[in-house]
Amino acid sequence: MQTGHTQLTIAGGCTLAGIADSPRTLRVLSGQVWITFEGQPEDHWLRAGRSLALLPGRMVVVESDSADSRIELTCPPQRGLLTALLSALSRLRDPGFHPATNVFGLDRVDS
Repeated sequence: MQTGHTQLTIAGGCTLAGIADSPRTLRVLSGQVWITFEGQPEDHWLRAGRSLALLPGRMVVVESDSADSRIELTCPPQRGLLTALLSALSRLRDPGFHPATNVFGLDRVDS
């Protein structure tokens, strides 16, 4: 797994879609975006300064509100298997955990 940051600008009203190849974090740098995940009924609105953990293997669609939005995708540094397992288990015990809120690597599929 690589570490890194990718910044993207999404024009107002346009969408970006993809399937994560590894765990990612999506952070909104400016504007506001709507995010939906394949197979999940809940959608999410994020504004500048907010972020969302994304899990690999599911289609994610991000749409900018009426104005342009800028997002950043980050890939966390690789951790040992035991550390990653313990971290995942602790999130499952958190009452705010929802599997849909934790998917992006962007094998890009633009509409």
